[in-house]
Amino acid sequence: MLFDQETLEGIARQVRMHKHPLITIDGPCASGKTTLASELAAQISASVVHTDDYVIPHVQKTAERLKIPGGNCDAERLLREVVIPWTEYQPVRMRRYDCKADILLPEKALPENDVLILEGSYSNLPGIREKADVRIFLDVSRDLQEARLRKRESPESLRRFYDRWIPLEAAYFTAYGLPDTKCIRIDGGSAERL
Repeated sequence: MLFDQETLEGIARQVRMHKHPLITIDGPCASGKTTLASELAAQISASVVHTDDYVIPHVQKTAERLKIPGGNCDAERLLREVVIPWTEYQPVRMRRYDCKADILLPEKALPENDVLILEGSYSNLPGIREKADVRIFLDVSRDLQEARLRKRESPESLRRFYDRWIPLEAAYFTAYGLPDTKCIRIDGGSAERL
């Protein structure tokens, strides 16, 4: 376990205050979002959906679309397939997007649980954030973020993070005032194991 038990228990207390809650975990790349989602899901028996599975297809990645803060996330499809059905107590049937193959994968039913965690950058876009019951934002220092990215990414991929993904995330955080006062802020550096 990378996140301390006290952090996980504190979040679990917040979650238990809601019936059928939707939790969002947002923050910069390499801040520990996926790790926190995994550890929290194990503790509270939650299903996890990753916003990385809802990137817009390559044909939609126009300069105009990418100028929109959070525009590289297919928020419309994420709302339609996951968020709205979940909040309306309907079955969630999702289609992950395979970025390398540039295709939508076959539809799959989300395992039934009482809690849903939506993990990843752009999980607090308008339309989504209004439906979230618990919103978490992970902070990470620039040095730690860089160290984590260097460890997990190839040099070519690392360049894409610096040239494209980090600036797009920063524009999204600025445009939507994230983290805001309704976010539970957590230091992603507390989940450190380099």
